[in-house]
Amino acid sequence: NTLRTQTGHIQIHGKGYWDDKITDNFMLADAETIARLETVENVENVSPRVETFAMASFGLLTKGVAVIGISPRQEAAKSNLPIRLVRGEYLSEADNGVLIGEGLSKYLRIDVGDTLAFIGQGYHGASAAGLFPVRGILKMITSEMDNGMTYITLPSAQGLIDMPNGYSGILIAVKDNDLLGKTIQSIEGIVDTSALNVYSWHFTMERLLQTAATDKAFSNMMLYILYLIVGFGILGTVIMLTNERKREFRMLVSLGMQRPRLAGMVSLELLAMSLLGVAAAIAVSVPIAHVFALHPIELTGTMAESYSSYGMEPTLPTSTDAAIFIRQILMILAITVVSTIYPVRKILKLKLVEK
Repeated sequence: NTLRTQTGHIQIHGKGYWDDKITDNFMLADAETIARLETVENVENVSPRVETFAMASFGLLTKGVAVIGISPRQEAAKSNLPIRLVRGEYLSEADNGVLIGEGLSKYLRIDVGDTLAFIGQGYHGASAAGLFPVRGILKMITSEMDNGMTYITLPSAQGLIDMPNGYSGILIAVKDNDLLGKTIQSIEGIVDTSALNVYSWHFTMERLLQTAATDKAFSNMMLYILYLIVGFGILGTVIMLTNERKREFRMLVSLGMQRPRLAGMVSLELLAMSLLGVAAAIAVSVPIAHVFALHPIELTGTMAESYSSYGMEPTLPTSTDAAIFIRQILMILAITVVSTIYPVRKILKLKLVEK
C-alpha cells in the first residue's frame, strides 16, 4: 500500500542525488521519455516529481516547508490526494496555485484565496522565488506533513527552481511486484543509465523491508505455534482411535489379515478423514475470505490513526491468494501423515493376547 501510493516500487534519480538531495543533482527528462516509461509492461503509474525546500511566507509569518511539484492527474491516480482536500479546489495541470496542509494554514494564518510566497535556492545557485495563490487546504496523514508540506504543479516547480525539464526523481508503481526485476530491466533500456540511477524499493525502502521481515518472522512464529496445537490435536485423536480399536485389530490379524495391510488400511482411513476435514474447511472459509476481501474490515479510533500515520488505508482486507490455502492444506496433510506413525507401529507390534 505504501509503495503503491507514496514512494513507488521503482525510483529514477540523477547520479549523486540519493547521497546528496540538492537541486544541483536533479535529473533531466523530456516528455517523450516519460511517455515511454508509461508504456512499459507491468507499469501502473509514472509520477515525475520536483521535491525541494523553501521558506513559505505570508504576512509577518514564515516557515520552512517542503515544496512538492506534481502532475495533479498522476498524483490523483497514485495517492488519492484530492480526497484529502478539506477546503478549496484541487489543482489543474496548468495551475499556478498551491495546496497546503491544514496545520500550515493555521500556523501562517492563511486561507484559500490568499497568496503564499516561496523563497529558496534554485538550480546552480539561482534564486528561487515565487508567489502562489492558495487553491486548497489538505488534511495530511501525519502532523509533520500537515504542518510542513505544500504541493504545486510540475511547471510551477520547474519555473521556481529555474530548471525546465528538471525533476528530483520519477516514482513508478508496478502492477505485479514479482515482475519487478524484469520491469527494471525494461526501464533501464529506456533511460540514460550513464546519467541516471534506477532503484528498486528494496534499496529505497530498506527500513520498510526490515519491518516487513520482522513482521513476517513474528507471523511465522505464531503460525508454527498454531501448527503445534493442531498437530497435538490430530495426534490425540489418532491415539484415542487406535487404542479404542485394539480389539478390532487383534481380531482382524487373528483371522489372517496381514499386519502391513492392516496398517495401510488404517493410514488410508486417517488420510480420508483429514481430506474430508480439509474439504469442509475450504467450503466454509473460502466464501468468508472472499466476502472480507470485497468488504474489508474498517479500523477506527487509535488503530486507524496508527495505520494512517504510515500512509496505509485503515482497513484489514483478506487475501484470497490460492497459495495461502494450498500451503495450509499440505501442512495439515503432512501432520496427518506423521501422526499415522503411531497406529502403524502399534499394529506392527500388536500382541494378539494380553496377559
